[in-house]
Amino acid sequence: MRYKIEGGQLPVVTIALERGESIFTQSGGMSWMTDGIAMDTNLKGGLLGGLGRMFTGESLFMATYTAQRDGQQIALASSFPGSIVALEIGPGLE
Repeated sequence: MRYKIEGGQLPVVTIALERGESIFTQSGGMSWMTDGIAMDTNLKGGLLGGLGRMFTGESLFMATYTAQRDGQQIALASSFPGSIVALEIGPGLE
């Protein structure tokens, strides 16, 4: 998985996925994607997790995007000004 963060006050992150790689985000976070990516909507964390997200202003549902072919791309952007920061997660913290 490779990514590129672009933009100033309204940033976007473009993610390149290889076959079988997946990401998940709240529903409505995707700006665009290539045609080789499958989307599945679900309640990550179960009903209580979804309700907890809903009460904090996020979406009840989460979307999982999985590349069906190598070299597929998906872009995620915020709907309000801010910044996107890359954080490295070490082994055992995933």
